[in-house]
Amino acid sequence: MQHVKRGESGRRFPPWEIKEYATLDSTNLEARRLLDAGAREGLVVTARHQTGGRGRMGRGWFDLPGKSLMFSAVLSGVGGFAAAAMAALSVRSAVVELGGRGPDLKWPNDLVYGNRKVGGVLSESCTVGGKETVIVGLGLNVGYLPGELDMEARLTPTSLLVEEGRTWDLAELLNASLRGLRERLEAGGEAWMQEYRAHLAYLGERVTVNPPFAVEGRPGKSEEALSGIMRGVDGDGNLLLEVGGELLRVVSGDMAGG
Repeated sequence: MQHVKRGESGRRFPPWEIKEYATLDSTNLEARRLLDAGAREGLVVTARHQTGGRGRMGRGWFDLPGKSLMFSAVLSGVGGFAAAAMAALSVRSAVVELGGRGPDLKWPNDLVYGNRKVGGVLSESCTVGGKETVIVGLGLNVGYLPGELDMEARLTPTSLLVEEGRTWDLAELLNASLRGLRERLEAGGEAWMQEYRAHLAYLGERVTVNPPFAVEGRPGKSEEALSGIMRGVDGDGNLLLEVGGELLRVVSGDMAGG
């Protein structure tokens, strides 16, 4: 079972310390290197291009220089799921704040328009100076034309340009996202979880969880796909899936609509 740490209500978050790069292997990897060199909570690493971008389960992340919003933020006092959910919500709200309709959130870590993926989140936990720390990285396809997208990707890719029909300023998106992330971190409590549930993709629809995945109360990881009705996400970040009248808690896995 995943454990979700709740935010501390009324907490004051330190100022963001933003490190900007033209090219990096990975913003998450650079954030970890800077942590090892003495950086602390509030560090943000952003790049216009990654040569070794990563997603969940060791998957790669494709980008063309200057066409994606890519950043990693260093947080403490929250668990990995909470960090990923708040980061995704903050980017979604930034798109809305700047005039878009915004993507939905697909469990466990994607941002989507329908069945098309526009972004993803990767959170990684580590211990720095005896303190549990999370590096949460986010990649968002922003300025891509359809022919520029990675059509070999696991999910059909898309971009803000394609879905929203307008161009976007990466610096404005980053600043609005960080404002939103700070607000959610300082608010604490359950507000972010309520917001996350309100913007879930495929809620009440039939979905398929592809192997390998793990279900609470069942040993091991299943190697056969599991289909059912998505009923939401519980307080620990587990997918609630109704299968044959039984409500299962899926701890890990990849979900697809339809």
